[in-house]
Amino acid sequence: MPTAQLFVDFSLEWATTILSALLVALFAVRGLYRLYPVFFCYWVCDALITVLVYSPVQLETISRIQGAWLLIQWVLYFLLVLELVDRILEDHPGLARIGRRAVQIAMLAAGAAAVYSVRFDQSPQSPINYKAGLLIELERVVTACLLLFILTIILFLWHFPVRLSRNTKAYLWGFSLFFLVNTLAPYLLHSRGGAFFGTADTIHMGGVFLCQVIWLFAITKQGAEHTPAFSRSWSAADQSNILSTLDSFEQQISRTRGR
Repeated sequence: MPTAQLFVDFSLEWATTILSALLVALFAVRGLYRLYPVFFCYWVCDALITVLVYSPVQLETISRIQGAWLLIQWVLYFLLVLELVDRILEDHPGLARIGRRAVQIAMLAAGAAAVYSVRFDQSPQSPINYKAGLLIELERVVTACLLLFILTIILFLWHFPVRLSRNTKAYLWGFSLFFLVNTLAPYLLHSRGGAFFGTADTIHMGGVFLCQVIWLFAITKQGAEHTPAFSRSWSAADQSNILSTLDSFEQQISRTRGR
C-alpha cells in the first residue's frame, strides 16, 4: 500500500475516533442520549474499540477484537434502525409496531441472504484470508438490506408529511449515507479483488468521517423543532388530507390489534 494512502487511512482512523468522542460528549452534555440511547452506545463502543486496537496487545488479539466488534456492529445496526423508526413514528405507535416488525423481518432476510451468499459466492483464490473475506461478504449483505429499508422509510416520508425534529432528520440522512458507504465499500472490494482492499477501506472511513461531521453540526439544542422531512410545497388542505389518511390507518391498526 502506498505511503500516502497509509497516512490518509491513519489520519482518517484517528479523526473518526476523535469525532466519536465528540459525538459522545455532545449527546451527554445535551441529554440526547435519553432519546437516542443506541446511537450514543454505538459511538461509545466505536471510540473504545479504536483505543483497544492501538493498545499494546498481540496482533492475533487485535484481529479477534475487530472481528467481534464487526459482529456486534451488525446487531447495533438493526437496533439503530429500530430506534430511528421509533423516533420517526413516535406519534403513530401502531405504524411504529409495523415498522419494528419490518426491521425484524429485514434482519432475518439479511441473515438468510448472507448465508446464501457465503454458500454460493466463495472465492478461494482471493488473497484476503478466508475469515476476513467471510466477514466482508456478510457485511455487504447486512448493510445492503438495511440501506434498502432506510430508502423505504425515505419514500414513506416523501409521500406522508410526517413532522420530524431536526435531530431525527440529521439521524436519518446521516445513517442513509452511512449505510450507503458501508454497502459500497465491501461491494467494491468483492468486485475488484483483494488489491482494492486499501482503497475500499479509505472510502469507508472517509464516508464515516463525513457522517460524523454532519451529525456534529446538524444536531443542536434547537433540534426539537418539528418540520416535515422534505420541504415540498404542501398546501394546508393537502397536508391535512394526507395526515388524516395516515391517522385513519393508525386507528384501523389499533382496532385490529384490540380484537
